Amino acid sequence: MFKIKQQWIAPEWETALKDAGLLDIEALTTREFDWFEAPNRRRGGWSGVTRLVLNPEAAPEDQQAVFLKIQQNHFYRAPNTCFIKKLTFEREFEVLQQLKSATDTIPELAFFATWQVGSDVGAILVTRALDDWLPLNDWLLGRKGLTPPDEATFKKALEAIAQSAREINTAGWVHLCFSAKHLFVRPKADDTFESCVIDMEKSRKHLRANYRTRKDCSHFMRHTPKLTDAQKLTFLQAYFQTDTFSDKQKRLIQSMRGSPVV
Repeated sequence: MFKIKQQWIAPEWETALKDAGLLDIEALTTREFDWFEAPNRRRGGWSGVTRLVLNPEAAPEDQQAVFLKIQQNHFYRAPNTCFIKKLTFEREFEVLQQLKSATDTIPELAFFATWQVGSDVGAILVTRALDDWLPLNDWLLGRKGLTPPDEATFKKALEAIAQSAREINTAGWVHLCFSAKHLFVRPKADDTFESCVIDMEKSRKHLRANYRTRKDCSHFMRHTPKLTDAQKLTFLQAYFQTDTFSDKQKRLIQSMRGSPVV
């Protein structure tokens, strides 16, 4: 028997999701999707992502698109949950819910639910699609028809990315996969940039501020393609909001793998 265990809907999204059939959770569990990313099959289950247009009959400028993430028996275990099995999207939903008051640099939540059929359990997480954003990894590598940024433009993007990391870390969270693969950026009307961080399912709270900073800044510097030492320095200056690092900040930066000389 199919059983919904948990359900949350953003009020402003309810009508559009219902009209698109996305609130019929049981039907979604057997639906064939055109995957945005091929399903990830590990941890004893599977997990996949697709992009859906809720109102495809509308004019292109009026269409609403979402990212739909769905999984079954895709668990993690962590010390802070006494190593009890938990669905990864369940953790991501909790992270997004707790972080939304601390930063605007995370995806907009539309819908979340968990269900059970016999011994199988699953979860669905729906967020607003980032159609008018630049995927940082593809932008830097010139993929998908994108032209890599010039130095001045990228500097502005780095400042926005650093702000995202700082806001997440200051709120007591560490992303743990903070890199170009999980970052989107877009220019603003005032000639600055804003950024959005995705894939929060590995994120967790950590008591030590230095640990949070070291982990996320180091991951960004080591796993973002073509990042020069000068660009790393720009990122770190924006993160610490200073042009001249204190001795304490220098020691912390020197402990980061992939950091430039400071």
